[in-house]
Amino acid sequence: MLHRVDELEHLPERSHARLLGFAREFEAIVNNNRFPCVFSGRPFTTRELYFGLVPGPDAVEDGTVALLKQLCLVIREVPDAIGVIFVDGVEGGTITEDFAVAGRIVHAVMRANAEARPGAVLPRPDDPEWMLWLEDTGLFLNFSSPRHHARRSRNVGSAFTVIAQARDSFDRLGRSSPKVRDDIRRRVSDYDDVAPHPCLGNYGDPDSREALQFFLGDGVEPLDPTGALRHGRQ
Repeated sequence: MLHRVDELEHLPERSHARLLGFAREFEAIVNNNRFPCVFSGRPFTTRELYFGLVPGPDAVEDGTVALLKQLCLVIREVPDAIGVIFVDGVEGGTITEDFAVAGRIVHAVMRANAEARPGAVLPRPDDPEWMLWLEDTGLFLNFSSPRHHARRSRNVGSAFTVIAQARDSFDRLGRSSPKVRDDIRRRVSDYDDVAPHPCLGNYGDPDSREALQFFLGDGVEPLDPTGALRHGRQ
């Protein structure tokens, strides 16, 4: 299940050691003025941050989808809620293997949405207005991995991590204004040891594809976790 950030201190250490350890790592990296996202510390203060743990790679699809469904319920009451889901046991691999895990998760979400809304007609991933839907909520997923070395902004600790929020939360609090975007991208450029990824774009722009922003590698190759885009490798 998901735990709000202020609830973590009340969880028994013995039974929640992995979740608490990953959450502490995450906070040390993200709740820090050196981290490039200027909004990263805000949900710690507003208590809009929710943490969950998938206990191992065998549960990655069902476990992550279940936690994302729970997050969608939270978002109905807390529109700017952010879910941080740690997948335990995805260790010692390569960034290519991490991308494969991300693809499994995205496909699992798409399947779950299709099963829940069998008659829905949605844009395809090659449409600039495509987004990932679950429980009638459009989600943005950020996949972060300890195997991200050059792209340090996608490394938030020792666990494979899924950071999820409602896509329309970017439109609040000025988060999508040109000035804020430019400031964050400048900070990302200074923080990372690699150039900003060319797939980073603005939702709805003709040349922007949402799915290509979910998982960014250490290089500049487009990586498509949906497998539906001609210019994004699955």
